[in-house]
Amino acid sequence: MNKWIKIFLGAILGLLLSAALAVAVVLRSLTPAAGDWTHTVRLGPWSREISVPAALQVASHPITLRLLEGRSFDTPYGTVHWQAVNAPNTWRAVCAPCTLRLGELGREPIRVSRVEVTVVPDMAMKLQGTFALGDAPQALQGRWSSRIEKNQLALNFSVVDEPVHRAFALFRHELPELERARVEGRLNLKAQWRLPSHEFTIKPRIDGLHVSGLGTEALLHAQPACGEAGDFGAWLPRAVIAAEDQRFHEHPGFDLGEIMSAWASNQRGGEALHGASTLSQQLAKLLYTGDNRSHGRKLRELLYAVELDRTLGKARVLNFYLAMAPWGDGQCGAHAAARHYLDKPVSELSPMEAVWLATLLHNPDRELAQLARGGQVNVERVVWVADQLRPVSRRERDALLKAAERWAPPRQALTSAMAVSASQAAAGR
Repeated sequence: MNKWIKIFLGAILGLLLSAALAVAVVLRSLTPAAGDWTHTVRLGPWSREISVPAALQVASHPITLRLLEGRSFDTPYGTVHWQAVNAPNTWRAVCAPCTLRLGELGREPIRVSRVEVTVVPDMAMKLQGTFALGDAPQALQGRWSSRIEKNQLALNFSVVDEPVHRAFALFRHELPELERARVEGRLNLKAQWRLPSHEFTIKPRIDGLHVSGLGTEALLHAQPACGEAGDFGAWLPRAVIAAEDQRFHEHPGFDLGEIMSAWASNQRGGEALHGASTLSQQLAKLLYTGDNRSHGRKLRELLYAVELDRTLGKARVLNFYLAMAPWGDGQCGAHAAARHYLDKPVSELSPMEAVWLATLLHNPDRELAQLARGGQVNVERVVWVADQLRPVSRRERDALLKAAERWAPPRQALTSAMAVSASQAAAGR
């Protein structure tokens, strides 16, 4: 009996020593080298700085993945279930429902009914696989891969020729219009997420986006609520396009290049996506969506803008926008703004007057308050808009740019600007 007890105790001791040795080997492998991306792990009073790339390699080892089979983990995104797949060396992570937080799209999280990711490690301990966002069979599908470096983890994602309505369907809780809208087109994209910098880059392409069913054709026979739709003169329509949407006559209601440029700029400033709205999108905001900052509102705005461009055409979209745009100090539409600030009909504006009015549109009350404080217009912006004006001859442009550097609005405009500034001061803004 004593012999068997000794054998048993020896076996236990051997297992403990083996486990201790394995832990020591793992801890040694996690010791950071110079320049490594590191993280401090704390367990009660014990803490240790580890190499994150080494930890990721340990976590992605086939033995580790096998040990995790059938387990569930509570994460900031939701409960993740780790499962084996009936394929060689392939695993699946499922989060349903899942909450994704992308500050560049808006402050509120994106709630997806289901996120499914397959994971296939290779001999170099790199990971790759597929992903599906949303419920089958309408889930948005793509591929992903990872690259572990000394100081960062790069995650690459791609979507190839997927129906674009699947991407919009991910936001169906914020897009009630999807119940009646028909959205067609194809989506391709490449994206990369770098950690720990959280740098996110994305290059999407949308081909043949077509939206119907939103009912915007009713505007063909409607009149703007707060202004006349017509006779805006020769200069103001061109000046507004120069100030707000230089590719107005080229895009289908949205400008994906401008949207992505604004996204990159906002991401650097740590802000939600804003800016880059075409005139069609701005009209959609005035008529349908309101102006709260959220990814849902921006997507609704985009859908309406694409349909507005198709049902109304460029000329009527522009006329509606000019008739309804907010121009500050309570002025709605170009006719009211021209009379209020310049004491003349909009059809009689000079090129310089049209340019100045157009510069107000991106933030009218702020521009007017700045005019009141400094006594002069925003020369830099006035010159920029004047330089974007099309079509004009070179002689007309040179004369306009020279005038922009010294132009001053009439006293009537200054009086209105001072009233706006006083109102803002009283409101504590």
